Amino acid sequence: MRSLMRIILALFIIILVTFAIANREMVTVNLWPLPFTSSVPLFIAILGAFAVGLLIGSGLTAWSRQRLKMQARSSERRAERAERTAAEQKASTAPRATVLPPRALPGGN
Repeated sequence: MRSLMRIILALFIIILVTFAIANREMVTVNLWPLPFTSSVPLFIAILGAFAVGLLIGSGLTAWSRQRLKMQARSSERRAERAERTAAEQKASTAPRATVLPPRALPGGN
């Protein structure tokens, strides 16, 4: 498994380096509405935009996962509470054995 991951990582790095070499032209990046302008290689602009999108997507996924975990915990607590209530109700409505006093035997014993 480890060797497979290394092979995949090596292929990814080769593709990334090839992409960077093929896109070395300088482009002007204007961060409108901010007054910042910068000249960067095209591959940095593209990979930077990809990285920003990846961070935003990861953040939204983490937020959604956290919200789902909270809902699951709440549902689990509600289920436990319902089980306890059902067990208490079952115990309170169970027929109870009543002990009757001993009857006097005929014949005076």
